Amino acid sequence: MEDNFYNPSMTSSAGFRFSRKVLGPWTLIVLFLFNSCASFRMPSVPGITPPGEDEEVKISREFRREARKQLKFVSNLEVQRYVENVGRRLLSVMGPQQFNYRYFVIEESELNAFSVPGGSIYLYTGLLDRMRSTDELASVMAHETIHAKNHHMVRMSGLDPVSILGILGAVAAARSGAGSQAALMVGEGISAARQIGYTRQLEMEADTLGLKYMAEAGYDPQAMLGFQKTMLKEQTLSPIDVPRYLLDHPLTQDRIANVELMIRSMKPSEAVAEGPDPIKKIQTLVRIETNKADAVIAEQKQIISQAPKNSEPYQLLGIAYFSKGMWQEARENLERARALNPQSPGIDWDLGRLYTRLKNYSSAHAAFDRALARRSDEALTDVYLGELYEQESDLRGAAGAYLNASNLAPLWDKPVHQLGLVYGKLNRLGDAYYYLGKSLVLEDEDEKAIPNYEKAIKISGENSPRAQVIKEELKIVKARKK
Repeated sequence: MEDNFYNPSMTSSAGFRFSRKVLGPWTLIVLFLFNSCASFRMPSVPGITPPGEDEEVKISREFRREARKQLKFVSNLEVQRYVENVGRRLLSVMGPQQFNYRYFVIEESELNAFSVPGGSIYLYTGLLDRMRSTDELASVMAHETIHAKNHHMVRMSGLDPVSILGILGAVAAARSGAGSQAALMVGEGISAARQIGYTRQLEMEADTLGLKYMAEAGYDPQAMLGFQKTMLKEQTLSPIDVPRYLLDHPLTQDRIANVELMIRSMKPSEAVAEGPDPIKKIQTLVRIETNKADAVIAEQKQIISQAPKNSEPYQLLGIAYFSKGMWQEARENLERARALNPQSPGIDWDLGRLYTRLKNYSSAHAAFDRALARRSDEALTDVYLGELYEQESDLRGAAGAYLNASNLAPLWDKPVHQLGLVYGKLNRLGDAYYYLGKSLVLEDEDEKAIPNYEKAIKISGENSPRAQVIKEELKIVKARKK
């Protein structure tokens, strides 16, 4: 191969786990946005207009880039896809989208969630851990999505326009290296933000529209009411130790009464049936990622002793054993789970990955085929299948699986990155550099993406149809730098 194709600085997809760095000016932006999730109407000031949609998209992208340096993102692929799928299901009933919405999970025990202008939604693992159902999570995600969709942050009242424009100025200053100037401008924004309170109007709007859309998407609207009542009780009983989410979104009886009224006015509708709620599995995967596998094992053994015919504790126990490299124990429990619940694609995912690890390739293929037969539109199955093909040294099969996954989930960087690596092994360097560049764009690493695109164009031939397509994408990426 020409060029150092496997240079980690060029191809790394390390977009989900980062250690905490020395805090810099961007930390102020993080703090400002954390404290500004609920929002307000911008006062009219001669000669100054609120940020437009393009500016919101820039804020979202720059925030994601810096958040990856400051925060620890959950790396588990199934957790990522779960949250993304809830978000996509909500967006499917919201009409044309102004942004490419992105949903992320932050490894942090606080109960919190927030949205950033431009469509980036962040959920803390502490919030996930408190959810009693996916419907409850959907109620929070719908609320946060409405904050972004309806431009709530830029509809601020009582907030000096310098504060909003200061964020944009800080973005530009940070990009140009003027760190002290960026810190000063964002500092002014924070100073102004501390003088305002949250408006009931926009919180009500997020509740009302969020409830409407979650119901249309097939989630139970009662879940929003249940979650709010639980949070209001906690807010009332522990006013000194209120969760962060309630500080950003203070609950009132008026908000709950509004939700109750909305639910009563809704036409009865049937929830979308998708099998058992996966929330407990997602919570278990998060706990395992935070080094709590031993606690999971002890808990699930206790549950099995009380409910030996329930497939879920066997599955969760098998997952925990898998994480510890206890392959035989993992296999026994996962196969027991499937015997009790043979229709679960989630159990087949777990078995397929385990059989892949044990090099029992025929059983792994059978497990993934069963998962695909029940749900052919889930990109995660194709990613796991791609990993299986790679282990079998079937690189063409792997490329096909990753390509299908990227088509099903075009904003997910994992399959695109793997596709680039596989094409590199196949010595298809034009395709390899193109997909690696594309994965870096999805990780908001534009500077690293550009040379990959340029190499892809050179290898493909400057005047080839393929190069023309890549040039158009490159033009968009370069334009974002201006």
